[in-house]
Amino acid sequence: MQDFNTNDNNLTPKTGFIQNLNPFGYVVIVLLIVFFLYQIIGGFLAIISGGEKLDENIHITRLVLAFGQYMLILAPTVFFTRLQTHDIKGTFRLKLPAPGLLILSILGIVLIQPLLQGYMYFQDFILNHLPILQESIKWLKDIFDMLEKATDKIVSAYSPLEFIVVVFVISITPAICEEILFRGFVLKNIEKVAKPSIAIFLTGFLFALYHFEPFNMIPLIVLGCYLGFVVHYSDSIYTGMICHFFNNFFASYLLYKYGAEELKTPEISGSETLNVMVMILASLILFGIVLMMYYKLRAKQTVENV
Repeated sequence: MQDFNTNDNNLTPKTGFIQNLNPFGYVVIVLLIVFFLYQIIGGFLAIISGGEKLDENIHITRLVLAFGQYMLILAPTVFFTRLQTHDIKGTFRLKLPAPGLLILSILGIVLIQPLLQGYMYFQDFILNHLPILQESIKWLKDIFDMLEKATDKIVSAYSPLEFIVVVFVISITPAICEEILFRGFVLKNIEKVAKPSIAIFLTGFLFALYHFEPFNMIPLIVLGCYLGFVVHYSDSIYTGMICHFFNNFFASYLLYKYGAEELKTPEISGSETLNVMVMILASLILFGIVLMMYYKLRAKQTVENV
């Protein structure tokens, strides 16, 4: 499969220390800084704001989390990008996508959901039924189960107004801040030293690592790679933002509609296993068709623009 080269022309003369750094090395440095700022300092601020009575201080905690993403992810990303280049617009791909590519991108993010959910069914089944794995990672699962319960409180809404706030914190804010960081700064820099397919995968892998959720690692890599794919081939960060928004919005809405307990990955019996496998296969086929349509449409537009 051909890789389209959409690398920008760096408008900053490579004369300074930062300009002469290896782009991938610069990515690692910036990600470590942002990880420390948001996950460590931001997480500490969120814990302090919630206190021992998280339920009573949940609104403050949500505001702190949203504020943290804009100030500790978005702002540093823009700052470090500006140190490296004057071409902010090119680095972040701040241009509108072609309507056809945008529609296909959204369709893809919808069709990939059953595939990711089906994977989680089988992963949980394996973790819960293999004694060796169950004993070795029990302590780790207990820690992340505790963190998940705290997260459920933050993302749960019990009124339309509260749901709007949750959507802003969980869907809109990450769609802006994380896309600017990963599908903007990270992807563009890795593209300078690797071909697009490798840059897309590495960006998706770093995206998954950044979230620090070991039991969601594979779905996060798949999601991160898909977002990188649509941003690269549409040459627009807005494609990734919109898809990222819909991915998080679906989860937020289902949680609001049905509650956390109803959405827990259920135990599947033997008779249900076949249904889940069919769901995964159907999702994979339809998703693959969308990717091929996306690639062909992008190739057609590239030829027309030559």
